[in-house]
Amino acid sequence: MSEEIEAWKIGEITCPYCKYEHTDSWECGLNNDGDCMESECDECGKKFNVTLIVETSFTSRGLCKENKNKHDWKYFDFISKEDGRRIFGRECLTCGKFESDVEKNAKDKKGKKK
Repeated sequence: MSEEIEAWKIGEITCPYCKYEHTDSWECGLNNDGDCMESECDECGKKFNVTLIVETSFTSRGLCKENKNKHDWKYFDFISKEDGRRIFGRECLTCGKFESDVEKNAKDKKGKKK
């Protein structure tokens, strides 16, 4: 009786038996969502199937009203001298749009980049 073992890893092919990460995953030859192939672990030598899963995500943002292009954000972060609060946000250097409580490379509540 054989036991089916799965190993989920984002970015690299991982052996489901010994958990070895194959760092050359991009060279495996799989190109399209759902492509499948048999592979052999470089570490333990056991064979396993690899399936390529492709996920796509999108983001959209409003355009800068001055240049009809993306905003030219300047990020800031400082401690208020008045009450010691951390103040952070960003301001568009082109149109002056200001957003508070926004950190560079921050993610919103759904895990998407702002």
